[in-house]
Amino acid sequence: MDNTADGATALYNNTTGSYNTASGVSALLSNIAGDYNTANGLEALYRNDRNFNTATGVRALYSNTTGSNNTANGAFTLRANTASNNTANGA
Repeated sequence: MDNTADGATALYNNTTGSYNTASGVSALLSNIAGDYNTANGLEALYRNDRNFNTATGVRALYSNTTGSNNTANGAFTLRANTASNNTANGA
């Protein structure tokens, strides 16, 4: 599976997802089967279960449940996103 988690409950629900990196409390918490994701920050990619997403910042891509190939840099960027192929840079 080759996953890396650093932070309380980071990648907590992951069972079959591979090549994920989560750093921060509850980062990638809901990921079960998503692959190739990177989450850095408190609750980044919190609800994610898709592939090829990158989130850096507090709650970046927080509600992403169905989107793939997204990049969010900054606190709360793309917080409510559920679509694919988006890039956002913010605070």
